Amino acid sequence: MPNYTMQFGVSQVASILKIESDLVKTLAYKFSDYLSTKANPIKGHPRKFLIEDVRVLAYILTNWEDDPDVENIKHGLNSNSHYDNLPIDNLITGIIPLFRDTPEDIDENWKGVILFMGMAEIADRFELAKSYKLSGDRLVEIALINDEDFELICPVVYNYRHAVELYLKDALDYQKKSHNLLLLFTEFKTLLKKELDIIPPTRYENIILAFNDFDPDGTTFRYGTVSQTDEIFIDLSHMKTLMEWLAESFQNFRNYKYR
Repeated sequence: MPNYTMQFGVSQVASILKIESDLVKTLAYKFSDYLSTKANPIKGHPRKFLIEDVRVLAYILTNWEDDPDVENIKHGLNSNSHYDNLPIDNLITGIIPLFRDTPEDIDENWKGVILFMGMAEIADRFELAKSYKLSGDRLVEIALINDEDFELICPVVYNYRHAVELYLKDALDYQKKSHNLLLLFTEFKTLLKKELDIIPPTRYENIILAFNDFDPDGTTFRYGTVSQTDEIFIDLSHMKTLMEWLAESFQNFRNYKYR
């Protein structure tokens, strides 16, 4: 099981560094000034090593010999040499889990990180639909810039199709497990007629029906199991434009729904 807390016991550190547990304790004592207080707790409390403690110990081991030069090792630690070592960086990267407890020192300077408060922030299906649509947009942009149309076509279409499914389910407050876009759109048209006495424009209906025709179960572009035998032509820029129009329409309905 992944260590989401990123606090490691003596035996775990020993396993990570491939050394004996007694050596872990020895190094923790000799280099206590460079480790967290949890690595050398008061008597009766178990040692707990933080991720940066593991980095320090890994550096120490790269210079550990039968008769180690302790002062030279400390000099290296004082000069932050343990942060300028690719093997150690790779070791640390490998033991940090994909998902983890929130770091105590997180602040506004952290980039490329997301803090979820439980699952509350992704519970809104409309916002989730927008996220998948945005992912499709960005993939189209990358594909066009790097001439990677073929490499990215399946993720592009999957993201757009899933966005459509979520837009429809949000509009309908749909709770059943179904990926049938035709069924969802039929119910959506009924809702529009009842609530607003309008019929969706044909261009929007064609977008949804096309996704349904070529990916009826939401698995075609997810797994690459295309059942269509005839060749089809896909213009990514055109698809992106149509999805932008469709997203705007769902946004308008959302505004009406919660006006």
